[in-house]
Amino acid sequence: MQTKRARSGRDGFTLIELLVVIAIIAILIGLLVPAVQKVREAANMATCQNNLKQMGVAVHNIHSATKRLPSGGWGWLWVGNPDRGTGIDQPGGWLYSILPYMEQDNMHMLGKGLTGAARQQAMTTVLSTPIPGFNCPTRRSGGPFPNGISGTYYIGDTPTSTAQVSPTVLARTDYGANAGDQNADESTGGPTTLQQGDTNNPAWKSTATFTGVFYQCSNLRITDIINGTSNVIMVGEKYLNPKRYQDGSDGGDNEAMYVGFDNDVYRCTFSSPMQDKAGFDDTFRFGSAHTGGLNVLYCDGSVRFVEYSIDLPTWSKMGRRN
Repeated sequence: MQTKRARSGRDGFTLIELLVVIAIIAILIGLLVPAVQKVREAANMATCQNNLKQMGVAVHNIHSATKRLPSGGWGWLWVGNPDRGTGIDQPGGWLYSILPYMEQDNMHMLGKGLTGAARQQAMTTVLSTPIPGFNCPTRRSGGPFPNGISGTYYIGDTPTSTAQVSPTVLARTDYGANAGDQNADESTGGPTTLQQGDTNNPAWKSTATFTGVFYQCSNLRITDIINGTSNVIMVGEKYLNPKRYQDGSDGGDNEAMYVGFDNDVYRCTFSSPMQDKAGFDDTFRFGSAHTGGLNVLYCDGSVRFVEYSIDLPTWSKMGRRN
């Protein structure tokens, strides 16, 4: 009887079999990547919502302590002052005022009581140090990013001083407070000294036309929000041009994040919110890098997801306090 001859070596994969395996792997990767991206975005969304929630707690804590909301600050020429509290005598904006209530008391106190070069150095550090809770991870970190316009800011180290700082890099935020439903979210640069700022000088103060919760030298209480705290926006994600995320050239993202009343940290509901769109600039609008909508903090402290498709009259009304 004839026996089978022993094989000389192992059988290998044919070309077709290799192609089939590669195709299967490619399909699995194609299925896996969107799933991973979806999980990552869900985590980013939760972080963004928590950021806003903590901001709401901070603002309400200020109201509990002072019987008023933090003021909107003076203007784009000024940054926060550690010696000036959270009221109308605070040149910096709402974001600077909430620092102590966001476990950032050390950052807020940096420069307190100092003058001259020591104050300038301290404030430069404050302006260039990112705070993770002030950024949406879907979009970016807080940098620091280039001071693209070489912006200079009054630091108010003495009542009559005109000392300024101009950091080479600036930390930035992805959130803006509600200035109202008008087509404006800034007014003036402010005075040139603390002494001028403390006087009732109509030459630089401009508050009459703003219908929101925070604006130049605002001094509101929760009871002033007649339209209902569950209906009015306190803070929301701000719209940005994706091509300008990193370079500080977006007109609504080119200043320090602790400036006073300025479109870098304030927005309005005059226009509908929209998703960040490459090549499109808008320094007034709320928006985000999320698909479908943006996260919004309401004056009652709740955080909700608002779809971009919301009708404009409803959205506009959410910017009016009364």
